[in-house]
Amino acid sequence: MGWKDYYKSRLMSAQEAAKIIQSGDRFWFPLCLGQPSMLLADAIADRKDELKDVEWISALVLRPYKLFKPEYRDTFYYACGFCASFNPLVQQICKSEWANFIPMQSSDASVKNFHRNRVDKRRTGIVTQVTPPDNHGYVNLGLDTFYTEGIMDQSEWVIAEVNPNMPRTYGQTNFHVSRFTAFVENPNTIPAVPTPPASEVEVKMAENVVSLLKDRDCIQIGIGAVPAMISKLLENSGLKDLGIHTEMMPAGTHKLVEKGVVTCKYKKVNPGKIVLSFTMGDQELYEWIGNNPMVEYRPTLYANYIPIIAQEDNVVAVNGSAEVDLTGQIVSESVGNVMLTGTGGQLDFAIGSFWSKGGRAINLVPSTARDGTVSRIVPYISQGARITVPRQYAGYIVTEYGIADLYGRSEPERAEELIKIAHPKFREELEKGARERGFLKKKIF
Repeated sequence: MGWKDYYKSRLMSAQEAAKIIQSGDRFWFPLCLGQPSMLLADAIADRKDELKDVEWISALVLRPYKLFKPEYRDTFYYACGFCASFNPLVQQICKSEWANFIPMQSSDASVKNFHRNRVDKRRTGIVTQVTPPDNHGYVNLGLDTFYTEGIMDQSEWVIAEVNPNMPRTYGQTNFHVSRFTAFVENPNTIPAVPTPPASEVEVKMAENVVSLLKDRDCIQIGIGAVPAMISKLLENSGLKDLGIHTEMMPAGTHKLVEKGVVTCKYKKVNPGKIVLSFTMGDQELYEWIGNNPMVEYRPTLYANYIPIIAQEDNVVAVNGSAEVDLTGQIVSESVGNVMLTGTGGQLDFAIGSFWSKGGRAINLVPSTARDGTVSRIVPYISQGARITVPRQYAGYIVTEYGIADLYGRSEPERAEELIKIAHPKFREELEKGARERGFLKKKIF
């Protein structure tokens, strides 16, 4: 049977494809833009009275699926490895008894021994968006390769939503139609995820970050207004020949390439190529990425693999944080007991940059929270908070008040450095906390 006949034989409606799922199954949605549209996801949800004990795993969900609603929770049990703080439906369910958070780094999100020695009898499947097949019968994953291939390799069934609006991309993205159980054709809009405007505090933080960069650095930047502002500042920074090896493509990357700031010319691994795993951005960025041989998508098993990162020189990992204690322990995914995001790739790149020749990790944290009433630099991390980066890999801590260089410093020296970049109104309180912890001692002359 030729690929065209195979494709036609597996082409069906969303409702027919949803019937592939059985009671007791586990099904995955890819990260972010690789996730299916409302059509296919809601067709699965509509089977709630026919199914029982179905586990659904996803991360960074953008769409308001029916699956999140209370009436579907007795059938579909939700688990995630990265809460989407910008999606209120995800936040609600993550705080409830109907979901579990799975601690994981991006690099191990799809490893074959994900369940280790636990006996796991669930059938596994994944529902993903793809491009239409090319002349050779290969569809393309487009704007997300995070863990999709790894889960496909472990799956008994794979459903593809075929979307002509999905850009075809280079890298580890092409899969023959014979890998799929079912196809559902559905043209749908790729969600644009606009970057929020940067506040005055975030602009100052971005300026501090750019001051730490130099020519030929290979950068990884996370999500948010500060990373977007960093890209904007880089456009006129005078820096040149930067490389990019990242989990998510930084906003404004296409402008940095056009201006010659990013060339990837001196990268040791994948020279001349921007390596990434997923994208969130606007339509202009998506169009630039499509059919662009400079941009190569790889699963996080490669892009976030610490030995790969460490082979590159001058890796600069820039990521946001929620709280930092006076020893340099970094909390990025929770506020107290409330999960807001996940470990993601921050730890992968913090460690990878540590072992990179000339590498460094830059961790961003605004000095205050809750309208300036709470310090984000604290003597002790909050009760219930999850440590994302241990103090050994803290590197630089950046607030709007400056830069704390923690490399090679003792705990008392770290405390002094961090107090200097805290909000002035909290510095006296932090000094008191440092003395209670035995970090600051009276000077005897």
